[in-house]
Amino acid sequence: MKWRKLLPPLALLLAAGAIGLLAFLALRTQAVDNTLHLQRLHQIRVVDALDVGLNRAVTQVGVSTMVNVTNDRATTTAQLGDALDALEQGPTALRGLSPALDAALDSFLDTVESKFELAFDFEARNILANQRLIAGIDAVPVTADDVLAAADAATQDTQDTVASLLRQLRSEVNTFGVVQTPVNEDRIRALLDQLDTLAPEQPEAFAAALRKLRARSADVIADKQELVGRLGTFLARPTAPQLQAVEQAYMDWHGAQVAVANQYRLWLAAYAAILLLVLAWLGLRLRRSYRDLDRANDELSHANEHLEEQVEARTHDLQAALNELQASQAQLIQSEKMASLGQMVAGVAHEINTPLGYARSNAEIVRTSLADIRSLVGAQTRALNLLTQDEASDDDIAQALSAAQAIAESIGAAELAEELDTLLGDTDHGLAQISDLVGSLKDFSRVDRSRTDLFDVNDGLEAALKICNNQLKHRIDVVKSYARLPAIECSPSQLNQVFLNLFNNAAQAIEGEGKLYIHTAPGPRGIAIRILDTGSGMSDDVRARIFEPFFTTKPVGKGTGLGLSIVFRIIEDHGGHIDVRSTPGKGSEFAIHLPLKQARTDASATSAEALAA
Repeated sequence: MKWRKLLPPLALLLAAGAIGLLAFLALRTQAVDNTLHLQRLHQIRVVDALDVGLNRAVTQVGVSTMVNVTNDRATTTAQLGDALDALEQGPTALRGLSPALDAALDSFLDTVESKFELAFDFEARNILANQRLIAGIDAVPVTADDVLAAADAATQDTQDTVASLLRQLRSEVNTFGVVQTPVNEDRIRALLDQLDTLAPEQPEAFAAALRKLRARSADVIADKQELVGRLGTFLARPTAPQLQAVEQAYMDWHGAQVAVANQYRLWLAAYAAILLLVLAWLGLRLRRSYRDLDRANDELSHANEHLEEQVEARTHDLQAALNELQASQAQLIQSEKMASLGQMVAGVAHEINTPLGYARSNAEIVRTSLADIRSLVGAQTRALNLLTQDEASDDDIAQALSAAQAIAESIGAAELAEELDTLLGDTDHGLAQISDLVGSLKDFSRVDRSRTDLFDVNDGLEAALKICNNQLKHRIDVVKSYARLPAIECSPSQLNQVFLNLFNNAAQAIEGEGKLYIHTAPGPRGIAIRILDTGSGMSDDVRARIFEPFFTTKPVGKGTGLGLSIVFRIIEDHGGHIDVRSTPGKGSEFAIHLPLKQARTDASATSAEALAA
């Protein structure tokens, strides 16, 4: 019936779980935010465009000597820094999405940072380089005019040739300094070489001016190559492919998220199909339940018409079953009582027979020794009689005394007297043992219907030990630790039955030699008794059932399973409790607590007495 009470909350729990799982699957299908995905891709495109703009701005700053775009470069750098921060943090951040994406992003950011440093350094150095380059370009026409002036003494054809070569040189130098990636260095050097071929026919001033012109042209070439080299180092930073790697890592992560969402969509579809099937099955079951309910209502209506007859018949059957159960219970309790009584009688008989046996043996020895003492007394009496008779001769007296002496020496009169004293002492000890055992048996089995008797539990334990001594001696060492206990209100015979039952169980649990520990101690509201044995112990399953009526681990016919059940009932009726601890292979411990005073009704006391009787 208990599990039926759990059905409604269990059904609610299952329904809540089903709805929760459905909500979880639906939520997981929405794990991919397409709007955020497009924003992240747009942010990557912005970074790419700003990176290209930075390259363009730095290229213009570094190569062109006619345009000042430093402010554009600073603006682009600031915008690129903000865009990079957006990749690191914020709603469109890529950081933390996946280890591969983090690694690609770190590589790209490191390269961009080094690129920023190169741009700042390039801008600082570019001012001087541009100034030198402009100065060199401006110096070339002046130096060319000096060369042309030094050729005044030459022929008109030579002057025309020099002038033509100088015009071409000025044009090539200007082109070399202005274009972003000059390719006419060889043309400049070739024109200078052609001018050199004319120098031997000209005066020394022409050669000197020509050397100066060559130096100015070389300065322009060196400054321009320095600017182009730094720009090439800046542009060589692989930000573009690294940004592509970042985008590819992000697309891989997004693809994985889409795949997971698609997988959850499949699971959601399958789960929805299962829920539909379950709902259909529940609908069929509900329809069948309604049909069964209608049928049950019809049967109930029919049964109500004959309810009194059925109740009377069932009451008669239950009463008969109760009577039979009570008879069986009484018979089983009687059987358990007889079994315990048989064990007790066997032990008591053995304990009585042992001292009784050697007492009878000692009596037989005494009887035999008395015959020898009578012979000695008779011989000594005859000798004394002869001594008192006047007519007795000395020879007769001497013979009588010799005969008495011979008998005394043959039986060892002094030693025999000491032996008789010892035998009589042993016999008296045996009889005292028998008397003590009978007294313990009398105290143990006394009938006391009152729960207000004052009883010393230590005495009860001792009486129970004497009763079952036959099962304990020679193989089980009893270790007693009795504290001074106050007398408690109880039924002594019932408690004695508890102790005897526990001792017998301990003796049966110990195979071969072992130990039995008995401890008593007073408590604030009663007394505590602990009985421990070194027997085979019990498993947790057995320990949990040992107080159940009719439960036994003994073979069929060896026990009724009522011993510990009666123990539990007696202790419970006395207002106490019993706990059991056991370890397989090591032994068991029974801990009993009994109150000092009883607070039981007469009816309950009478029922406990009837159970133990």
